[in-house]
Amino acid sequence: MKHKKLLTVLLIIIVTLTMVSCDLFKSTVDSLFDGGFVLPPTISTNTINFEITGVGTGLRGYDNFPSITLFVTPTNPEDDSVISNLVEADFFDVIEDNGEARPIEITPRGAVTTSNKMADIVFVIDTTGSMSSYITTMTNKAQDFADTLAESDIDYRIGYVTYGDDIRKGIGERLAPTSDIATFKTAVGALSAYGGDDGPENQIDAIDYARAGRAELTSNPAGSFQNDMSFTYRDAAARIFILITDIDYHTPESPGHVTWHYEGVSNSVSQEIAKLNISGVNCYVVAPSSYSDDYTDLAEDTGGALFDITDDFAGIIDTIGSDITTRGDYMITFMTNDFSANKIHNLRIAVHTSLGDAEAEVTYTSPSVVDYSRALEAFEKGL
Repeated sequence: MKHKKLLTVLLIIIVTLTMVSCDLFKSTVDSLFDGGFVLPPTISTNTINFEITGVGTGLRGYDNFPSITLFVTPTNPEDDSVISNLVEADFFDVIEDNGEARPIEITPRGAVTTSNKMADIVFVIDTTGSMSSYITTMTNKAQDFADTLAESDIDYRIGYVTYGDDIRKGIGERLAPTSDIATFKTAVGALSAYGGDDGPENQIDAIDYARAGRAELTSNPAGSFQNDMSFTYRDAAARIFILITDIDYHTPESPGHVTWHYEGVSNSVSQEIAKLNISGVNCYVVAPSSYSDDYTDLAEDTGGALFDITDDFAGIIDTIGSDITTRGDYMITFMTNDFSANKIHNLRIAVHTSLGDAEAEVTYTSPSVVDYSRALEAFEKGL
């Protein structure tokens, strides 16, 4: 009997120790997966100015998800000057969905040099019949734009896509971004207006075609410009789209003659704005002033600008040059460990300086298509 009681006590002790060990093991694994960090406290009152000027998978590209890029600007409230020398990761905290992200990489952006003023620029051009009175002027301005770009200190590539109710894929109707100005000027100069003399066109899906990553073959009815033309946008380059049109756009609810070519319109303007922001694209719009209500959000909410179709393109190159150098004074890059597709994530970013502390919040949406195996490989490889 004594032996049985002793055995029972020993079994209870063993079970108890096993349960405790399992809990400790689980806690250790969870800690390792979360990066082993203690969640930083919320900063109740900002004592310096702090702005998030951009967020998404843009600088490293859709095809490089799960890398996420942020642009931030901390400034001294006394004189609004940018706080410098925050070059170590310890100056910033990035908290994703209430759990700290993996280690971050900091790149100061305040002192931009010629070597990192990079831009991949794509014109998205309406070549329908109603543009016939504009097309020669627009292509001439695009050529002048290219000449101005060539004389600047921007490391550029420049290309175009064209559209009507469809995204046009005929010979000469697309050009992958190139650094050869002569090639661009010859190709864009050969464009002509035809068809589609009937009102709204398919601008939004055309923009999405120019934007879509090589794996995003169903984001719009035409697929991916990058996939079709066998190129990728450069990771470190600002991505600039210049939409040229003389009319408003079809919508998913009112696809019009888009149904002659595809099942319908895939993207609303609000959906496309979100996708452009995720991909780090600034969209500039050149359109008649009478359509400013249709295009203001598309331009301004993506960090671009709206220009009247009669304006000189010189103003656009000046604005783009400024945007490339002032997009953000610090670039923060981190890897998310959540590979879910099309998911909204909440980010809290904090900065700690000798002048004070501050935090700001922003959201981003993960790509609509995620290659899990490739994402896991990139995650394990790290920054």
